[in-house]
Amino acid sequence: MEVSEQARPAPAVEGNTEGREKRGILDRIGFWFFVTMLVLAPVPDGSVVLLWIQVWTFFAAITVLLLNCSGVSRGAALLVVGLVFVLAAYALVAWLQSVSPGPAPLAIWSEAGKILDVEIAPRSGSVLHAPLLFLGRPLLAALVLTAGIVIGTNRRRAWIVLRAIVGAACLYGLIGFLGFVIDSDSLRPFDQGGALTTFFLNKNTTATYLGSAFLIVFAMLLPTVLAAVRERRPLIGLFRGEGGPHRIIVVSGGLLLLVLLPLTLSRAGLMLTVVLAMACVALKLRLRKRAAFWKVSLGIAVLFSFVYALSGEGWRERQARVGFDSLGRLDAYGMMLDAVASRPLLGYGLGSFTESFPQFRTEALGTSAVFDIGHSTPIELIFEGGYPLAVLVFAYVLVCCAVMIRGAMLRPDDPYILAALLVGLLGLLHTSFDFPLQIPGFLIIYLAVVGMGLGRSFLPREERVVMKRVVRRPPPAAAPPAGDPSPAA
Repeated sequence: MEVSEQARPAPAVEGNTEGREKRGILDRIGFWFFVTMLVLAPVPDGSVVLLWIQVWTFFAAITVLLLNCSGVSRGAALLVVGLVFVLAAYALVAWLQSVSPGPAPLAIWSEAGKILDVEIAPRSGSVLHAPLLFLGRPLLAALVLTAGIVIGTNRRRAWIVLRAIVGAACLYGLIGFLGFVIDSDSLRPFDQGGALTTFFLNKNTTATYLGSAFLIVFAMLLPTVLAAVRERRPLIGLFRGEGGPHRIIVVSGGLLLLVLLPLTLSRAGLMLTVVLAMACVALKLRLRKRAAFWKVSLGIAVLFSFVYALSGEGWRERQARVGFDSLGRLDAYGMMLDAVASRPLLGYGLGSFTESFPQFRTEALGTSAVFDIGHSTPIELIFEGGYPLAVLVFAYVLVCCAVMIRGAMLRPDDPYILAALLVGLLGLLHTSFDFPLQIPGFLIIYLAVVGMGLGRSFLPREERVVMKRVVRRPPPAAAPPAGDPSPAA
């Protein structure tokens, strides 16, 4: 008797969400509006100017209005409903901070009135109209996330979106590298300490952008690579036959992004990208054979060592020179939290950090550290909007994380959910002690990828036969011919 074991995934069943549903011309227009926005959002210096926020909000609104939402599940729809509540909370806080007289007026308004000898209506925000103008950002974020959830249910469209994001990142990375090499003012209008930057102009946001694109490539290739390792097939075979040329292009793009990443001189951007990639491999092979785990781990270690030696000199020099807290961020976080302790419900005004924070800044920060942005999106949200709004936003983010983790467990071979989870963690961790998610040009890309992962997390579970046991028995002995004595005779 011969016994063999075979791992074989069964085809996933996703109803009519895999491109078989009929799509009209308006739906297609909405989708390509979305792709255009994702490709062009980084170009106007990260779209931080209010005009570009309005432009992309228009693009996102057109996308949501025109998309066919028939494939959206009930769970995804509930996420969108929760997003509406979060947006309403932002609007309520902005209104309370702008209305006069406000529920918790700031003393600066009465003091300014005394100095100017005029009557000034007291408000609960530090800057007139700033909270209402700030509402454009959460509205844009909500529209992009909603569009991503709807588009994510279609595998082909999700693939187009991710390919567009990675292609744009490679193109902008090459443009930034060209400006970095020739030191061109037109290609590199803002030199940030000799770091490679793209149109975002900031090395940390650039690193998060390039790292996110690399993690997308990593997530798209990982299931195929792990399948080859488990089946003991040579990896070189992945670049031959059907799909081989496409994989060569994808791998080349990923290597380009990986080589450019250390040139940004962003310590957190590089380390978080590497750690998330290696942790993903470790978790994927957690229950597999140890031999496969160590082979893949060794290969990744060799690859990153090569990249680190090739383009990591500037990163190493900066790390040795400035250390981990060069800007005094921990001191600044303490100042923000101490300041909001006296205004825990409403904070100092959405979108007014630049004007509000200097009055709480002490000599501990020195004169070289620039804090026109809080260098921590969660703490800045608390400072500007108060604890109730921040807690609601944090709770929604945790729900989205739980949904994607559950989706990754139910659909372990879905690369789009894995890409969304990796990109989501990279942006969330980096923005906790920096500000990538406060740059609209990156926020749009980030929420598009995360939204597609959320949309796919509600698709049916992948039906998988993990181990199939095949038993081969020897054929029965042939009957003796007539007239021959039987063995028992």
